[in-house]
Amino acid sequence: MLRSAKNTQENKYRFYRSKNTIMTDITAVILAAGKGTRMESDQPKVLHEVAGKAMIRHVLDTCKAAGIKDIVLVAGDNHRRLKDFTSPVYNHIKYVIQKPQLGTAHAILKVFQSKKPLKSGILIINGDVPSVEPGTLRNLINRFTKKRLNGIICSAKIKNPFGYGRIIKNTQGYISRIVEEKDAGPSEKAIKEINGGIYVFKKQDLKDYIVKIRKNEAKQEYYLTDIAGLMSADNKKIESFNIIPEEIQGINDRIQLMEISKVKRRKILEKLARSGVTIEDFDTAFIDENVKIGKDTVIRPFTVIKGRTIIGKKCSIGPFSHIRPETVIGDSTNIGNYVEVKKSKIGNHVHVAHLSYIGDTEIGDGTNIGAGTITANYDGVKKNKTKIGKNVSVGSDVVFRAPVTIGDNAVIGAGSIITDSVPAGSLAIARARQVTKKDWMKRRNKK
Repeated sequence: MLRSAKNTQENKYRFYRSKNTIMTDITAVILAAGKGTRMESDQPKVLHEVAGKAMIRHVLDTCKAAGIKDIVLVAGDNHRRLKDFTSPVYNHIKYVIQKPQLGTAHAILKVFQSKKPLKSGILIINGDVPSVEPGTLRNLINRFTKKRLNGIICSAKIKNPFGYGRIIKNTQGYISRIVEEKDAGPSEKAIKEINGGIYVFKKQDLKDYIVKIRKNEAKQEYYLTDIAGLMSADNKKIESFNIIPEEIQGINDRIQLMEISKVKRRKILEKLARSGVTIEDFDTAFIDENVKIGKDTVIRPFTVIKGRTIIGKKCSIGPFSHIRPETVIGDSTNIGNYVEVKKSKIGNHVHVAHLSYIGDTEIGDGTNIGAGTITANYDGVKKNKTKIGKNVSVGSDVVFRAPVTIGDNAVIGAGSIITDSVPAGSLAIARARQVTKKDWMKRRNKK
């Protein structure tokens, strides 16, 4: 609900009240221009996936979930690929190109020089921090708003802060500067509170001070962290906002990518477990963030579930199952050993127990799929659909060559290759009669 207060400091902001939060007008500026050379990849760093989703999508989705609708994405040489990737889903994003890349402060300067409209508060976040939570951003912004600060910076306290910028505070408890490891003295190196690299500033303060930052002679770049000292010298109030270290962990190489993916996946599994899903082995279940699973479903070891997949209640999935994106599985269904399902809709009380591939297929309630069944969905030109009705019995080692439709209550004989549709209640057998040639080996060996 819109609320205004005349002739007060609050005039500069618009506040949105909900049950638990007060949000000020915020533009999120996501820094994603870096080349990510340590990734040793032709792909932009922020497009590498964490738990089945690109880093940049994690950050964009977090901003959206936090209630931030105005987003500026700063890109560099990777701008075409980033725009192609993000624009189909996030069509409200504004893009700013930073060329050349001369540091984080230079990126913010390019945003102001672009003349794009910005809100009263500016959230600055890197595109390679996929673990930050929406609640963290909401709490950060709410504190910034309620306390009418000039700025607020996420920080974390860690046992070994080596390599990180240290948060230095004045006697009033506000941030006076951020000191990088190489510039820190012994007393500063002893400080455990580090810069988390997520900031909120008043737009006008950011605009006024960003132009005062001087180039770092060693790196020939402009560092956003220098703004803390400049603002503090003018008695601007910048607070630190302490969060858990895992949320601010960035990704610079594939080792960190692996480590953060593992942490992210663990959180996904924990969330599912708390919602009533049994995960038999947290170390061998790989489930993407967008997957939805009903209560009392059991996920057995060595199971991979990817993309926008929905699994119902009281199912058994695995072991060694691979459920691919855009699959919907009903209630009380069993997807068993070495079964792969792709872009299919499977009904309730269905059994696909062993060694099968189900692709681009619809399966009705109560159907049993025998071991080794394949729905051959690709004819070399396009993907085709297989439709299998309710209460169908499919024998082992059956191949359905799509497109075919199998009616309700049909029976498909084992070893069949089904190329034509089967009416409801029919028996279909499509295999050649067995031929046995006695003593064939003796005759062959005499030649």
